[in-house]
Amino acid sequence: MKELSFFDWKIRLQDNLMTVTDTSTKKMVIMEGALELNAMIWIDEENEMQIKPTWDCVISINAKDMILTIRHSENVFNNRD
Repeated sequence: MKELSFFDWKIRLQDNLMTVTDTSTKKMVIMEGALELNAMIWIDEENEMQIKPTWDCVISINAKDMILTIRHSENVFNNRD
C-alpha cells in the first residue's frame, strides 16, 4: 500500500493505483494503468469528503484519523494488500 496526502486526509491506495490531483477544485482521480478510471474523490463546499467509486472496491474511512483506504474487493476477500 502507498500513502499520500489529499488536503487534511491521508489516502492509502494499492501500489498499482495512480492518482491525478487538481488542487484548485479539490479533486483526485484514481486510475489503474493509463486508461481505467477506478474512483474519484473530492472535498465539497461543506468541507466533506465525497467518493465516487467506479469499480468493485472496498473503501475504509477512518474519520477520526482522517484516513481513506481504497482497495480492490478481490484483494480484501483474499487477504492481500
